Amino acid sequence: MAVDIEGGIVKDGWLARLALMPEVRDAAQAGVDLIALWPLDTAQKLSNDAKYAEDLQVLVCRAVAEVITGEGIPMADAEFVYEGAVSIPGRPQSMVDALIDVNDAYEQMEDYSRNGDTSLVMAGAGDLHVGWDEKTVKAVAVALEEIEQAAGVSAVSNEDGQDDGSAADDSTPHGPDVESVAQRLAVVLAAIDGLLGLVEQDVESSGDTDSADAAAARNATPIMLYINELCERMSIPRMYLTSQQFKDLVAKYSDAAGSGDDARALDAVAEFVSPLAKAEWEKHRNDVVYDPVAAQKAEKEKEDKIKKAKLAEKFKDIPEDKNKPPVEL
Repeated sequence: MAVDIEGGIVKDGWLARLALMPEVRDAAQAGVDLIALWPLDTAQKLSNDAKYAEDLQVLVCRAVAEVITGEGIPMADAEFVYEGAVSIPGRPQSMVDALIDVNDAYEQMEDYSRNGDTSLVMAGAGDLHVGWDEKTVKAVAVALEEIEQAAGVSAVSNEDGQDDGSAADDSTPHGPDVESVAQRLAVVLAAIDGLLGLVEQDVESSGDTDSADAAAARNATPIMLYINELCERMSIPRMYLTSQQFKDLVAKYSDAAGSGDDARALDAVAEFVSPLAKAEWEKHRNDVVYDPVAAQKAEKEKEDKIKKAKLAEKFKDIPEDKNKPPVEL
């Protein structure tokens, strides 16, 4: 998006258009189905959700660190640092330091979702050592405040007009509907679009496409953490992009923005991110409702069915002895 701070990066007309996109509404339906589980009513579901949250932090931090380092990072290493490790035998310290910095930034930004203090987001960006110039720092700070205002407006947009955007409202028997979640997701998508436009301008192109794309993605890593805190603030579920998906998003945005068509760039972001949000929200729901006892029983029943089918196939050509009593397989 061509950035115009005075004109704003979150425009009401564009938010309404985003909220009507099929991809956004499909994702919103998955969000509604997930949010409808709350309040969680069993210890198993509460435990499952806590594990999901921990796993998500590890995955997100690993993805951000991979973008920063340009290297793949084993999940076990990301988990080790999440648990407090400051060095890993046989691993480069630069990789470990990147994971530590990302976890620090993640925790730095966490309170933003509760109190709306955008300075926490800026502090988290500092932990990532993105090296924005002064102009970009100021522009991002202004944009974050604007997004925060838009988040407040969107949070009161459900049918009864009483939703203040708090998580408690979404745990009521009525909960949010597709329209409400689509509007909130639209704000997140517009925020991604606007912030990508700001940080992309800070990248000095080396003339080498791969290097420029990698630099643009590294410069945008704070967005990977911020969007989840914004989702939380908007009372919609968090999302997850792998390092490759985030790099692909930045590249698609750059291609679309290069046309000079702001709407095309925004659509590119929405069309790319919305299906990923839908997939993550469906996974989150499946993880929460997972019942290990029921799953084990279903697996046993499946195995028994396969065994019976194999036995039936094995003996299908043997003539039946009508005088023999039936045998239960």
